[in-house]
Amino acid sequence: MQIEDSIDASGDEVVVAILFGSLVLALIGAFIFGMVIFYQKRKIKNIREQQRLIVQYEQAVLKAKVEMREATLKYVGQELHDNVGQVLSLIKLYLSHPSTQEKKDVRPLIDQAIMDIRSLSQDLNINRVEQYSLVDFIEQELNKVQKAGIVKASFEKKGDCGPSNTHNRVMVSRIFQECINNILKHAEAKHIFVKLETENHHCKLSIADDGVGFETDAIRRGSGLINMYDRVKLIGGEIRVHSTLGSGTRIELCIPDS
Repeated sequence: MQIEDSIDASGDEVVVAILFGSLVLALIGAFIFGMVIFYQKRKIKNIREQQRLIVQYEQAVLKAKVEMREATLKYVGQELHDNVGQVLSLIKLYLSHPSTQEKKDVRPLIDQAIMDIRSLSQDLNINRVEQYSLVDFIEQELNKVQKAGIVKASFEKKGDCGPSNTHNRVMVSRIFQECINNILKHAEAKHIFVKLETENHHCKLSIADDGVGFETDAIRRGSGLINMYDRVKLIGGEIRVHSTLGSGTRIELCIPDS
């Protein structure tokens, strides 16, 4: 009788052990299944976020290209009206005069008109940002500023750093244009100082002026600066704005090489 009771007790213990083990295995299985579902959902979420950022980046690049095209066409229109148009009007005036000497004096004007039109035809090439380096683009934009005679501009470069990725170069070029346009519109500056250099294995672009400056806390709410911050973030860069009233402004861009 005692042996039978012992066997029954052992049998109960085995059953309990089997049930307990099954329960533990079931819990482990449920945990693993839950973790798989969790990581799968997180993976899907990350993929969607990456896709959203890619779409946002492509839209920002497209918008930057459109803005640069509009700025270029506006510049070309002004140049045709203010410079080429005036030169051609002078040529017409000289040619209508009977004096042979004044007709000879027309030749330099014709040469100037040809040079201006050739320069404008190069500016009309919207894809120049994609073809040229960042240094080339900066030099061309500052030449426009110098030609306008509104402010003086200086450019210091150490090396030829800049984004190798075409779309990133478009974004940085547009940010640079926005900085220059803001200076011309609001800063009342006499001089623009631009510096491009390699610092700690990164490309650093600095745009400074000696204008009236502004309060950075207030201006950060403006759409122009927010737009710059968003574009720099999309290319994985950084932007720092330093300005005080009466002491000018300096904007520093840390640009990735890719």
